[in-house]
Amino acid sequence: MIRNYFTLYHAVRVTMIIYAFQVYWFISFLVLLFFVFWLGKLTGNGVFGILIDSRGRYSLTNFQVVLWTLVILSSLVGLFILQDFDLNKLQIPPQLLMLMGISASSAVLSTGVKGIKDAPGSQAKVSRVSNPQFVQIWQEEEGALADKTISISKYQNFMFTLIALGFFITAASKSGILPTLPDNLVWLMGISHAGYVAAKVPDKQ
Repeated sequence: MIRNYFTLYHAVRVTMIIYAFQVYWFISFLVLLFFVFWLGKLTGNGVFGILIDSRGRYSLTNFQVVLWTLVILSSLVGLFILQDFDLNKLQIPPQLLMLMGISASSAVLSTGVKGIKDAPGSQAKVSRVSNPQFVQIWQEEEGALADKTISISKYQNFMFTLIALGFFITAASKSGILPTLPDNLVWLMGISHAGYVAAKVPDKQ
């Protein structure tokens, strides 16, 4: 009888901790999302202006960086609040750090490649637009097929990002902690981002 009582007490306590984490996480996410919208408005391109790159297009790179930052940072803040603001209790799995490093490195390399192609004298045929559309995060942005077809490398990278984020959100919501991501998932994300950056390098006429 006593054992059953303590088992029930432990289960209820764990459930309450997970619920509290979810609430803190959600509130933190909303605060950060408001900040993203505010920054977007400052660009003059509406609440999603932060997703628009120097070419005036919605950028998959910007979308990924913003999305990862929102999800990961808000979960860290939520966990930090749950643990009474004790930094010694805050543990970040190395796989999560690797995934953030992959995303950040991909963003830097992609921006660098676009910067080279946008430089005076470049032979790349870049599509610049005055009316950004969200669908551009999947579309080709260079060459004769710009804005007319879907980029396979963008689509693949986008789908892997959603899968990784879905895994993280599900695992974190159920456990109340920052989950350890499978090594295979991290490798897949690395390969996907490498392919995404490599596809940007050739000039498309």
